Order: sequence, then structure tokens, then C-alpha cells
Amino acid sequence: MFSRVIYILLLVLFVACSKTGGERTITTSNDYAQGYAVEKFDGYTVVEVQNPWDTLKVLQRYILVSKSADLSDEMPKGVVVRTPVESAAVYASLHCGMIKELGKESVITGICDVHYNADNDLKRRVAEGEVADLGSSFLPDVEKIVSIAPEVIIVSSYKDNRDDKVARLGIPIIEMADYMESVPLARTEWIKFLSMLFDCEYVADSLFRETEAQYNNLAEMGRDAKNRPTLFCELKTGGVWYQPGGDSYMARLYRDAGIDYLWCDNKDKGSISLSYEEVFARGADADLWIMKYADECDKTLKSLKDEYLPYRNFASYKTKNVWGVNALKVPFYEEMPLYPQYVLRDLMLIAHPELFNESDTTRYFKKLQDE
Repeated sequence: MFSRVIYILLLVLFVACSKTGGERTITTSNDYAQGYAVEKFDGYTVVEVQNPWDTLKVLQRYILVSKSADLSDEMPKGVVVRTPVESAAVYASLHCGMIKELGKESVITGICDVHYNADNDLKRRVAEGEVADLGSSFLPDVEKIVSIAPEVIIVSSYKDNRDDKVARLGIPIIEMADYMESVPLARTEWIKFLSMLFDCEYVADSLFRETEAQYNNLAEMGRDAKNRPTLFCELKTGGVWYQPGGDSYMARLYRDAGIDYLWCDNKDKGSISLSYEEVFARGADADLWIMKYADECDKTLKSLKDEYLPYRNFASYKTKNVWGVNALKVPFYEEMPLYPQYVLRDLMLIAHPELFNESDTTRYFKKLQDE
């Protein structure tokens, strides 16, 4: 909270001391999101994205100016983005999903990591050459980016992962640090920032309010649940087993679902790196095991054991209380940022089926079968 107050004060000082070229007309205040702040002036909007790894610093400052307006030398320093944006290269499938929900999917002219995108219509557009396949988000095809000449490049921000080749293209890079928010609805609220690029803020606000109401109603039920099953998650990757940080949005989802997440005492917002031994030490007797993966075939209890024999040592494996979501088959990552209530409902159906009708089914997660 203290760092957030300092950040707001720095933003106010910046606005007060910079040459604005016009009077400030609106100071907006986010309901949940802490990673960006907005100031609206006559003729332009300033959006500052906070550095999530050093909250006293600004990751990037954007000056949004309508294409119908002239640029002024009196505007503050920052990355100028002319709106509405009509073409965008998008690195992450989840931001493709947000853009689609805004009704602006036609602006997507290039995407990364096509294989991991569950949107069949977007994959069709790539196959037909309407949308460019830009390769890996960690090593995008610079020549293809140049060839499609997008007005902006929308990326997920990662610490120490700046691509100098792409930066040198001079195309505005929109840093989306939404995944570093601790509250699911805070991540959802980043759709308001995206909507400013496409001049459809009213659509984003309507979507956000509907999501907020549904999420809060479910969370109230989850918090009142009497019994709280214990949970660990994900799969071992090489020698590392990642678990969500205790201050991450996934940890908050588990808590709101009435689940006792075993690393809730951790203070990290991102993932924490653990060994098998460390996970087993806490999770050996856990009631639930939930995982996310992207495979051509759905995982089974047998395939888990074939991948790594010690998986069978967990109590949740023995009781067959293992659940997974195959992100290649369902739009989990595309929908989760905007519709966290869908994920919350799934988690509550898994942990507290007594709160729902017997006919209710999960949207994303499936219980792993023997074969």
C-alpha cells in the first residue's frame, strides 16, 4: 500500500511539473488495478505503466493522441500512440482474447506462439495468411514484424527480457504487466487500458462491470464455505516445479474459491521455483492437485506416472483427485484475464460441489482418468 501511495504521488508530481500543453480534465482512478494510472488532458491521455519489479519506477509512459488531432511540442515526454489503433502485433494469446472481446479482432495482424492459441478462428486467419505467424514470443520474427508494419506491438512484460531488435524498429511497444496483479479483477481491469488504444472504452467498462458482479457473488459463496481442501498445482518442468506465488492472482483465485493453497504464506506475485522434494514436503497429503498444460492429448493418471514416476506418491494421485485444463483444447488463457469468474466457478465446483446442482459441469478443468 505504501509503495502504491508513493507511485501515485510521483505521477501527480510528474503531471504538475511537466509541460502539458493543456489543462488536465479528468483524473481516473482504477477500482482494482495498481499497475497503471491514467490522466486525461485536453487533446491527449497519459497512461503510465508501473514497473512491477520496482514499484517506485515507471516501466513506460504512453501519450495517446487521436489521429485526427495535431501533435504538440508541449506534450510530456513518452511513447506517442495515435488512436484508434488499426493494426497490432500481439505476443500473448490472452491479449488476443481481450481484443476479441472488445470486438476489435480485425486489428490483430500478427501473433506469436500460434501453437498455444486455442482460438480456432484466429488460427484459421493465420493459416489463410490474413494474420502473420511471428514465431516465439521470446524470439519473434523481426522481418515478419517489419513486413506487416503494425501500428503497435502488444507484449507481456517480463523482467530482464527486452528484445533490442524489436525495440529498434521504432514501433510503440505496449507493455502489459497485467499478470503481475495480485487480484483477479485487477487483471481484468487492464482491458480498460487496451480499450483506450482502440477508442472503445465504453465496451470495456460494460464488460468489466458485468465480470465484477459475477465474480464477487461467487467469491462470497467461496469464502463462506465451511470445509477448505488443501491444494498444490502444476507439473515439474525439468528440475524445477513452479507454483504460483502466494500474492499472485492464481493464489487469490484459490482463496476466493474456498481452497487452502499450500503456498499462501509466500509473498511473491509471480511464480516460485521449487524442487520436487520441496513440493512433496508440503503437498504429499494435499486433497487436490490442479494443473494447466498444453498437449495434443488430454493427460491421464497413467500418462502422469509415465512422465515422472514419483507423481504417484502424492495422496491426491492415489485418491484420483487430480484435475487439469488442456489449454490447447479450451480457451483458458484467452478467457481467464477477462472472465476470472469462469475459473473461480470451476475451482468451486471442484472443491465445493455441494454448493452447486448435480448437473453443473466445469468449463475448463477435467478430472484426470485412469487411461
